Amino acid sequence: MILDFLLALIVFALIITIVVTAHELGHFWGAKKTKTKVTEFAVGFPPFIWKKQKGETLFGIGIIPFGGYNKIYGESVEAKDKSDPASYTSKKTREKLLIIVSGVIGNFILSIILFYIVLMPSHLTSTIGLINPDYKFPLGYQENYLMINYVEEGSPANYGGLNKDDIILAINGERIKNANELKETLNSTKGEALAFLVENRKTKEKSTHIIANMEEKIGIGYSNIAELSYNTNLKDKIFAGVFHTYNFTSYSMSTLGNMIAKSFAAKDISIAGNAVAGPVGIFAITKVSLSEGFLYMLNITAIISLALAVTNLLPLPALDGGKCIYLVLQKLRPRFFTDELSEKIDGVGFIALMALGVLIVVKDVFQFKDLIF
Repeated sequence: MILDFLLALIVFALIITIVVTAHELGHFWGAKKTKTKVTEFAVGFPPFIWKKQKGETLFGIGIIPFGGYNKIYGESVEAKDKSDPASYTSKKTREKLLIIVSGVIGNFILSIILFYIVLMPSHLTSTIGLINPDYKFPLGYQENYLMINYVEEGSPANYGGLNKDDIILAINGERIKNANELKETLNSTKGEALAFLVENRKTKEKSTHIIANMEEKIGIGYSNIAELSYNTNLKDKIFAGVFHTYNFTSYSMSTLGNMIAKSFAAKDISIAGNAVAGPVGIFAITKVSLSEGFLYMLNITAIISLALAVTNLLPLPALDGGKCIYLVLQKLRPRFFTDELSEKIDGVGFIALMALGVLIVVKDVFQFKDLIF
């Protein structure tokens, strides 16, 4: 138990470090592209176990994992020097925007690379759980299925040989695409024996099982999934990683938007809150996913990288999206939107984000306590 916990903690720290480093590398590239001085670039946090000065930048590896950072010359008020062409403050608005947005671009690039690696062994196909069974992904070829999440012991499904993670393809020769179709079939065939055609999710082997539909329930839990294929034409094959990144980003934003809308409609913030996970939630997911293998963990890393990119694009103070909006406003009204005001707003925004982070951590501890402990 303790060893499993420690292994999960190590993998979690590695995932977070990879994702944050990709983000900081993006900022680093943006700074170099605009000839802005970076005084320090670190993977992890001090004290350093390795460091080396190369040109104007001190590169280091910190003993504390869970991230990394850049120190860009001229970002803080104390270090601002508009007369120094290497200072962040001296740069034009479009150059500052490039430096800021490059962090998000770094996360998108990491996700694209990892999705390519994950998709290759599965012939450019992937399955995604669907909260909304009617959702249509914009790119690739999509087929919707039902996946069995659990089989109740002693139930007709258990006696009939159905297993967790089996994908339901058809019943009595009729294609089953979603939960509504399954319920309709079960309700209209009470007292009959049903032939379930299922596919093993891992081995892709198909098999038929005879299930007695003598009760109101046959003893399975299930969820809607979509199988996305990027092998139907040359364009999809070439851009599979890019398309999958776009699909996943689009779906995530759509799902979060629906959850927020439901929260407002029901006047219940917990609906949207349960759809958001912080570090504790990510650790819990990492812990229960270790047994799924290396590629599964790479897939989770890609998803977390996307989540960091999308979160940073939100127009909130202290986030990259908020900073970009402030730069545009500063360009329009420089006398009011000063650098000093920017730091004050970012400071307040940072405190608010930390407070929100604490609330999410507390929520995650209660929500995922059984998985963590």
